[in-house]
Amino acid sequence: MMEFLYIVLVFTIGFFMAGRLAKQMKSNISYLVFITHMFFSFLYFVYAKTHSADANMYYYKGLKEQDILFVIFGTGTDFIIFLSALFQKLGFDKLSLFFLFALFGFVGFTYLVKLLPNIQKKILGFPFLYVALLLPGFHFWTSALGKDSLFFMVLMMFFYSIQKLPSRFLMLSFSFLTIALIRPHMGFILLLSSLIALFLRNPSKFKFSHLLIGFIAIIVLIIFLPFVLEFLNIEQMQMEQINNRLEDFTSYGAEMTDDVSSYVDMSSASIPTKLFAYLFRPLFFDAHSVMQLAASFENFLLLIIIFGWLKSIKFKIVKWYKAFNISQKIMAIYVMIGWLILAMGMYNLGLASRQKYMLIPVLFILIFDTYYFQYRRSVFIKMRQKKN
Repeated sequence: MMEFLYIVLVFTIGFFMAGRLAKQMKSNISYLVFITHMFFSFLYFVYAKTHSADANMYYYKGLKEQDILFVIFGTGTDFIIFLSALFQKLGFDKLSLFFLFALFGFVGFTYLVKLLPNIQKKILGFPFLYVALLLPGFHFWTSALGKDSLFFMVLMMFFYSIQKLPSRFLMLSFSFLTIALIRPHMGFILLLSSLIALFLRNPSKFKFSHLLIGFIAIIVLIIFLPFVLEFLNIEQMQMEQINNRLEDFTSYGAEMTDDVSSYVDMSSASIPTKLFAYLFRPLFFDAHSVMQLAASFENFLLLIIIFGWLKSIKFKIVKWYKAFNISQKIMAIYVMIGWLILAMGMYNLGLASRQKYMLIPVLFILIFDTYYFQYRRSVFIKMRQKKN
């Protein structure tokens, strides 16, 4: 009975949020996004019944450890198990937990829409906005009990909050703290990206603020370094230990993956090859299952979108970066650093398909911003031509 009531509550909140978003967008696509998201959550729930999935581990470990909530509290996997145990103690069952975390993912979509400028752009004849909001893989990986749905929500909240500081400082603090609890290494990347963007915001004019930011950056890096080393299981900053840890990542992927066909030996691949594989593989030649074939279509679409965007800026990435404001620069640095680090540890196409959605929505925001900038520029040029 409690599970049914919680499911009704989750759907009621979701439809209410979709309605508010529809008024903002002046379009009913928000309802379609919500329904699609909850459908994929149920699909993931059914999938997890017959397949090995992290969601099963989060649920059953949480089920066992409800009575030691604050003992199991920690970062990473422990944090999600803690939340699973907490909500189960409140009466949530497995399906209602899936839908609750799917609601977290949908909140992420609402903030993503708020971050996207209102620009009409088509991809293969379809509105780019609809394509970005209805990618099946995007919904699948952010709709289940696990890190990805919650991470997507707080990541979008973080970038939304930095648009208007200090009025959104509480949201900024909450979102960053939650990011650091879910994936400490991504919190480190996000903080590092923010500090780099702030420090380099005006390199032609050195000010005291630059010195202060640089000093803060060094202190923060020193504080965070033990956590990063602990995450990587490295006792000392020695290249031999770092290389050994990367080899461990690779061997783990070969030994532990449930779908051997998704394992890819990238240990000897070049950096560009690893970067390409992380965002765009599996492609059709990699597909050995129905899910991989579906992912191939989506990756091919992403390849078209990103190549089309690079072509629109004439591959002048540095010039494009300089035109952005400070929050956009933080996003750009976050994508670049995150892409590089995550691609270096990639061992499994399935894992890459899931984790790349820590980067893709941010990249979508930057692409939309670029097209919006180009649109405003073309309108301005036309207005000047009319006056002349």
